[in-house]
Amino acid sequence: MTKFGVCITSAKRRLCVGQVAGPLWVVFLAASGAQAGAWEEFETRCLVPMENVALVQPDDLRHDKKFKNDGDTYSTYRIGDVKLAISDGRANQPKWCRVTLRGEQARELMDAGFEWSARAQADERYNLIGEPVLGFVVRSTQWREPKIDVSLSMQMKGGQFTLRVEETDLES
Repeated sequence: MTKFGVCITSAKRRLCVGQVAGPLWVVFLAASGAQAGAWEEFETRCLVPMENVALVQPDDLRHDKKFKNDGDTYSTYRIGDVKLAISDGRANQPKWCRVTLRGEQARELMDAGFEWSARAQADERYNLIGEPVLGFVVRSTQWREPKIDVSLSMQMKGGQFTLRVEETDLES
């Protein structure tokens, strides 16, 4: 959160919207039909909504599949090569959202994730709590409750990268 509200930053653009209007603009941008890369999809559909406690299932995408796991339910969507999965946070389970990608764009997703993590740590919005091989785990600082973790991981088999944001049961 900046003095301008929520800022969505990518290599190509920076958009800041007020705190109240932030989640609404994110939904508008997501529904605008603009072609975006995997990082932009993660940032728009997962990261910014989770930071603003406003994660919802998208109404502009067709469900790929729905799942039930230990009382929690989640849905998956396909956006080109990107697989998006969003939990419903039912049965007192933490909410989470992730994008998964393999292939040529996976390297771009990894690079963008590391760049964001470095900026988020420099801004003291997140602290590094883990460094798995080819990835990271950062946790939000004092500005959000419950705290959230953002992680980048790679499955060696198939070269699949996953960016995930998840609520924890930790408070500031």
